[in-house]
Amino acid sequence: MRLQNTDCDWLYQDFACNKSALSGIPCVLASPGYPGVYPPHRQCKYHITTSHENVVVRISFTALSLPTNCKSDYISIYKGSTRSSPLLTKICGSQRKTMEYSGSNLLIEFSTGAQRAPFNFNGFVVNLNFFWKNLSAEGLTITTPNRSEVASTAAPTSSTSAVTLANSRTTPGVAASGCDIFISGNNSRHGYFDSREYEWFPICRLFFHGRTTDVVHISLFNYRLRSPSCKTVIEVIDSNVEDKRSIIERICSPTAKQTREHMHDNTGQKTFLSSENSIIITFRRMSNSASTSEAEFLSGAYYFHDEQLSGTMIPKALCDVRYNGATSPLAGMIDNPGSQYLFKTLDGPLICKQQFVPAVNQSVSIKVQTVENSLKEPTCTTQCGDHGCRCVSRIPMKNIDHLMLLGENDFNIVCLCGPSLLEWLPVSVRTWGSLTILYSIAKFNGNNKGLTFSASYSFNTDGICGEHIYTVHSGEIVMNNPSSNENLNNFNYQSCTWILHSNVERQLELDISSTQNRPCTAWNITVHDYDPDAQKKHLGSTLYTFCSRDNSKLFMLPWKLNTVVVRLFTISRTLPQFIVKWKSQVIRARYTSSPAPNVHSFSVRVEPSLLGLLYLLYCLERLYFVFFGSRVIFR
Repeated sequence: MRLQNTDCDWLYQDFACNKSALSGIPCVLASPGYPGVYPPHRQCKYHITTSHENVVVRISFTALSLPTNCKSDYISIYKGSTRSSPLLTKICGSQRKTMEYSGSNLLIEFSTGAQRAPFNFNGFVVNLNFFWKNLSAEGLTITTPNRSEVASTAAPTSSTSAVTLANSRTTPGVAASGCDIFISGNNSRHGYFDSREYEWFPICRLFFHGRTTDVVHISLFNYRLRSPSCKTVIEVIDSNVEDKRSIIERICSPTAKQTREHMHDNTGQKTFLSSENSIIITFRRMSNSASTSEAEFLSGAYYFHDEQLSGTMIPKALCDVRYNGATSPLAGMIDNPGSQYLFKTLDGPLICKQQFVPAVNQSVSIKVQTVENSLKEPTCTTQCGDHGCRCVSRIPMKNIDHLMLLGENDFNIVCLCGPSLLEWLPVSVRTWGSLTILYSIAKFNGNNKGLTFSASYSFNTDGICGEHIYTVHSGEIVMNNPSSNENLNNFNYQSCTWILHSNVERQLELDISSTQNRPCTAWNITVHDYDPDAQKKHLGSTLYTFCSRDNSKLFMLPWKLNTVVVRLFTISRTLPQFIVKWKSQVIRARYTSSPAPNVHSFSVRVEPSLLGLLYLLYCLERLYFVFFGSRVIFR
């Protein structure tokens, strides 16, 4: 993925490269302009990230043509994400080579100097391959019952045998001796489990152990517990060891649950989310010689979710995630919900939200590249204009498959539906606040997965917006950054605030100007009274509104108003351009002990002296400025 606002920087992620390799397209990085001559005076950075420290990246140079002195033109490989990380190697010349490194981050930097004859060096081409390195068995110890204990319902004793399986390449779902099944996130990221697939035992345990950055998502589809008086129990334990304090759900017999019993309700599935990277499901059944696997059973699905790469999962939600700009990767691909086994038995509506929250001095961009709709909804059409994209339909949107991009307070920026959406793609949105992808399928099931999409995101370092506080008595806010949109439907959504604060009595002047001629709905600036109790950015009552068509306006704020909020609102393809200048006139009564005059009502006692006359002329000048907007100089 090309990193925005850079000259030649790219990001390569192992899961994206592996997905691309399955489609027959390997991950390749190359020097700028290859196979032509690369440009001079460049520093190109190729960031390589992996989902686990035990993932190995194989770097294979399939072409290499650089000067042999390694002084000005060379390739550096760092074990980390910055140039301050340990340097692994420096490469130049023309001898092709292959290297392997493990770790969560690598940086390949290509540096070039001035162009010198002969001009026949054309850079390099590299193939990237990711795989797990072989590990000795270590980690989690799982106890399994001896055959002599099968007839007993008691927990295993000290005579149990130990099987160490945490990082071994055990086939998922294959039981060790007895009925203890270990499922590793290193080998399988999602799948089914069903107690009926194994030989009957009074105690069965399913151990789910993921990578360091994983959480485990469990969904119970079906279960049947027939024994009376809680003789059969299902326990879901949020830990890697059995501990009663870590039990998050206990299901007692007699009870049963069928897959389709909660049709049209995606919360009908019993779902559980671990706090760390492990969950245990314990299934204890009443000992009975006539027992079979069909009599009492449980089945469900699991999913190992990497929160470092794919956002933080929201507890008690089936598919909602949150990406934070301070902790998530700065760029990546967005997972399409509905492809995991957790959704296989769902029959009804499916709504998933993926929220992206930029950190301070960041903006976030999302680009929807492709959308495929299996139903080709003819009842809904997509229409895009300068203020975003809308879904137009005669029936409620909850009955139509659609994709939405929502700003703060669920403000609808983009809505895509129906076959007409293809003519508007790609669509991208950039905001300086939170941005949410809402994925809504009217009737999701195994035969109809509704629409599927591919999209990417990036967090950008950008302090142009956000919330700023100024305590100086004069200054200016300038926004003049016209940008060329990479595609037609590239929308900017801004809600920025600047708080002008002073701890002295003042007369505040605001001079706002713009060279643009855009409608007020495209962007506007409002001046608000400061409300410390307001939940929304301290916005009090609106005092003034400025639109770009006003060209230039001078606003005089009420006397003694110590704090105001200036707010910019934008929804447009074009970024706004404006200048806000402010100045505080601080007036002190230098010759009397009475308070300074108020611009709305005042009284002055004229002294029969030159100073009194000068003071009167000054007050008349201020009144003339307030009512007529221009100054007059009394001499």
